[in-house]
Amino acid sequence: MIKKALFILTIFFTVANADLIRPIIQFGFNSGGDELVTVQHDYASDYTIDAGDGINLEVGMAIDNPINNFETQLLIGYKFDSDNADNGDITWDIIPISALAFVKAQGWKFGGGITYHISPSLEGDFSGGTRIRDEFDDALGAIIQIQYEPVEAFAIGVRGTFIEYQLRDKPSQKANGNSIGLVATFKFGGSSPRYR
Repeated sequence: MIKKALFILTIFFTVANADLIRPIIQFGFNSGGDELVTVQHDYASDYTIDAGDGINLEVGMAIDNPINNFETQLLIGYKFDSDNADNGDITWDIIPISALAFVKAQGWKFGGGITYHISPSLEGDFSGGTRIRDEFDDALGAIIQIQYEPVEAFAIGVRGTFIEYQLRDKPSQKANGNSIGLVATFKFGGSSPRYR
């Protein structure tokens, strides 16, 4: 009982002393992991989709506590990679939910957290009746992230994601989804942006 009360008080103190609870939008481009599929093109280079590849859009909130230069982010998003060929198309997509924590120092943010990827799937239809329907189990992974924040409303940096996907119909088949990518974060509301 005492531990629960202390935990609740800690959360309350953090939120009550937060300078801003602000909505955020985050864009990213990621690359890496095991090869899932290669699409052949007659008049262009072949296109490969790896398990860590994708463009992602995330929305959520940032809880900023200036007392100890600490920031927490809660995010949900959509990550995808796709390709279109003359005879069909294919898409790799995921719904990531992430909880991140950062220490802020002189315009830099250092941190990471956990990410949970929901419904990873590779789906494609091609002429001749060829269909790809690879569904993977939900997966838990980790994130490390470093960003530079030139103004309070914007930060840009690098993200590393460490995760593994397991094929739902064949659990023995796994795909390494580790990736590295660029990430840009936009914060809204609060005071006017100030340059550092």
